[in-house]
Amino acid sequence: MANFLYALIITLHLVGPALAQEPHKNPLSYSLREYGLILAIAMLGGFVRWYNAVRRGESAAYDLRILVGELFTSAFIGILTFWACEAFNVQPLVTAALAGMAGHAGVSGLLWAEKVMKTFFERKYGVQSTDRAPLDKQ
Repeated sequence: MANFLYALIITLHLVGPALAQEPHKNPLSYSLREYGLILAIAMLGGFVRWYNAVRRGESAAYDLRILVGELFTSAFIGILTFWACEAFNVQPLVTAALAGMAGHAGVSGLLWAEKVMKTFFERKYGVQSTDRAPLDKQ
């Protein structure tokens, strides 16, 4: 009986930390408040990018298509940054800062990430990149 009790105590001791971990989160696990904050920070970064482009004369202030495109791109890249930071358990303040910087990077950041991923897959798997999708042979 004593051996069984010792085995039970050791088992609970070893399994305890695994049971105490919080369950994995998915994109639907976060509140609208969290998403709203991340979107606001990322879109603020996109707005600053647009404002700087207007000040430098690269964009017209009255062209709202550019502003809306910049805001949507910033929101998209900010959410992706938020999810990546959550996957790597980055501290919340650092996550917010990275989402803002990613939002400011906007399209340039998206193109940089695409280049990094392309290089990664070329090196790791020997996949040769093409500029267009392969034709479906029927």
